[in-house]
Amino acid sequence: MKLTVNNLQTMMQYLRNVAEVDPNDQIANAASDLTYRLEGAGTSVFNMGMNFAEWSILDQETAKYAIGKRDQYIRVPGARHAVDLLRVEKPRRKLPKRLSNA
Repeated sequence: MKLTVNNLQTMMQYLRNVAEVDPNDQIANAASDLTYRLEGAGTSVFNMGMNFAEWSILDQETAKYAIGKRDQYIRVPGARHAVDLLRVEKPRRKLPKRLSNA
């Protein structure tokens, strides 16, 4: 399957989200590495082709994993980092202000 530039950009965003959020360091590092190589795919620095079938098995599995997590690991427009929707922290309750005895 040949990837278009739009497909490639979408794939890189999914991979970035996995790299930021996934608790498994090996998966996060594989996603980060693949994203880095895909960014240089246009210049053929890393010999990354636009044909998905020619990628290594590890790269294909990492991409499939990122696609599978696209609804769980998201980055809201305007946010600086992705979040895992299944592990989002609840907002902290504000503590009451102390009254000074002055």
